[in-house]
Amino acid sequence: MSACLGPSTLNAVPQPASSFSLPGLASRQRIALSDYAGKPLIINFFAAWSPPCLSETRLLGHFYRFYHEPVTIIGIDSRDGRTAGLNLVRSSLVGYPVATDPTLAVATMYHVPGIPTTYFLNSRHQIVMTDYGWLDWKKLRVGVAAIDPDSPAAQPAS
Repeated sequence: MSACLGPSTLNAVPQPASSFSLPGLASRQRIALSDYAGKPLIINFFAAWSPPCLSETRLLGHFYRFYHEPVTIIGIDSRDGRTAGLNLVRSSLVGYPVATDPTLAVATMYHVPGIPTTYFLNSRHQIVMTDYGWLDWKKLRVGVAAIDPDSPAAQPAS
């Protein structure tokens, strides 16, 4: 699984996100989609062995520190060793919940074609946008605008 600076796809018809429950990477407490009912979400599939994920995880960590109220992020560490995944999220100052998917069960349910891949879910947990590859600020703001147009995070920086 690998991806580069790939395309973003806005879904003309939002698709329901598959429900999941995975162990947390740091705490081993379960992280489930249902825990965030009624909240817009960003679900980011990543791995420590993927060079683009290092930059993207730092970006998402920074974004979450400033905008975690209107939009929540769930990271899903895919096919990593626990230590490698923990090192990446700790060095990136990640404050959002991160689950581990070592067998790619959830990645398979979401049809993840490569790492990194990010899904933007509205408050009804419908996938409204998918980003294949390395997420940057511009694509992140477009995704947030697609799931929550009134979010301050969706507004251009001044």
